[in-house]
Amino acid sequence: MTVEVVRNRKTVAISKKSTDIISVSQPGAAGPPNTLTIGTVTTGEAGATITGIAPNQVLNLVYPLSARHIHTQATVATTWTINHALGGYPSVSIVDSSKTVVVGEITYTSTSQVVVNFTSAFSGFAYLT
Repeated sequence: MTVEVVRNRKTVAISKKSTDIISVSQPGAAGPPNTLTIGTVTTGEAGATITGIAPNQVLNLVYPLSARHIHTQATVATTWTINHALGGYPSVSIVDSSKTVVVGEITYTSTSQVVVNFTSAFSGFAYLT
């Protein structure tokens, strides 16, 4: 098979076996610029879709469910009950209000609740991942 490209000022012709000719012309006038707006933003299985027809389109986003939960323990206590929506048995890191790491006894009461017991009462934060 032989392909021949012939160029002149306004067209490009590509011929195959001298019987098939494809002509490509200069581009036409530009259309209106596309407008992409943000539509819905939800959580679930990560993804994105673009709906509509140019020049007016909408970008819809789906962010993954949080893989982290931050529990604020505002009341000084020796027992912290932490409810979460992570499912399963997440890792737990505890810090006091001064951001010092504290070790406690962790009990998983269900796949959506963790109870942490400490020897001294304090307030702070629990980070579940």
